[in-house]
Order: sequence, then structure tokens, then C-alpha cells
Amino acid sequence: MDDEEEAPPAVPKDPTLALFLGLYLILLAFFVLLNTMATPKEDRVKAVLSSLLSTFSTEILNTINPTEFTASVGEVLATEEYHREIKDFFEVAIPLSRVEFFSAGAAMRIVMPADQLFEPASIRIRADREDLMRRIVTSLKRRVMGMRYEMEFTTFTGPVVAQDTAASQIIEVARAGALARAMEDRDVPADTLVIGAQPGNPEEVEFTFTVRVEDGAKVTFER
Repeated sequence: MDDEEEAPPAVPKDPTLALFLGLYLILLAFFVLLNTMATPKEDRVKAVLSSLLSTFSTEILNTINPTEFTASVGEVLATEEYHREIKDFFEVAIPLSRVEFFSAGAAMRIVMPADQLFEPASIRIRADREDLMRRIVTSLKRRVMGMRYEMEFTTFTGPVVAQDTAASQIIEVARAGALARAMEDRDVPADTLVIGAQPGNPEEVEFTFTVRVEDGAKVTFER
């Protein structure tokens, strides 16, 4: 019929549509296969979890019952974070320092040249180490529920000390006393410090930082 409407022209099919659809399905099958073959790396999962918990530790302390946070995992994370902070600012301030861990990671020892902390042939602490001292004091004054942070400082008097030499005449012993007084002047809690001298290389001094569970921290200090 003349007045019958003409049918709309057919839309030509795009041959690339089928090609893209096929590629998409192949990629989807490939990723499904990879996911099936993948095996989780437990150590990497723990590392990521540790990093997240360490980063948001402040929020955890504020929102979770402290008795829950002081479980073994919480103690490990608090220790790792504390040691990492100290290690970082020692390595920046004194690149010559050596860092080692012991007691299953609960304690960290830092050995450094004595002249990097004290002025040559003197018991005076170097003026350019004030920032390092401030950071040490801050780290010892921190308070986390159920944990205590302690520091041991040791100087070395050489292989043998003559019996007729008074302790006050040994510069390494005097240096240990000078650092003890510096900590006391900065109001560091006395029960977090152990200061002393022992035979060893007089050109080195040693810091040891330990994190203890509060009930197990029994170290006392007397000036």
C-alpha cells in the first residue's frame, strides 16, 4: 500500500563488538585462573597486618579495652614500633652506629663511637647531640598501658683497669655518670635507666633499649 509507512533501515552490525567481547571473556578467564592458582604468602600478610596495626595504634589504644590490647600481638607491635623509631633517629643522627637485636627481639642494642656522643677527652655531651638526647628522653617518657620502656647505657674502660686507679679518674666511668645526670636533669624516670661501665673498647659506647611488660619490669636505679 502506498500510504504504508516504510520500515526503518537496518542498523549495520559493528564487527569489532564481538572482537572486544571475546577479548574481555578471555581476560576474565585468565584472571580467574590466576586467582585459582595463587597461594597466599603468610609472611607478607602478617607484614601488611603489622604495618596497619602499627600505623593506627593510637586509635586502637583509644577505642579498645586495654586488657585486650596487652595480648601477645599487642606487645610485639608496641616493641617493633618503639625500636623502629629509635633506630631511625639514631641512624639519621649517627650513621656510624651499629644496631642489633636480641632476647627474641625484645631488646635492641646500639653501639656507636664514643666521640660521636662526647667531646674528645671530655665528659661533656656534644652540643650537636641535643636533638638526639631529646628524642631519647621522649621515648623513655612515653606511656602505653601495661608496657614500660627502659634504657641501659654502658661505657667501656679498656681490657684492664689498674687496681690503684680511682674510678673517678677513669674518663669512661665519669662519662657514664655524666649521661646519668643528663637524664636525671631531664626528668627521665629513674626506674627506666641502668647506667654503668665495664671492660671493653673505650672508643665505643652502647645503648640498649628494652620494652617490658609492666609486671615484669623490676629494674631499679640509684644515683
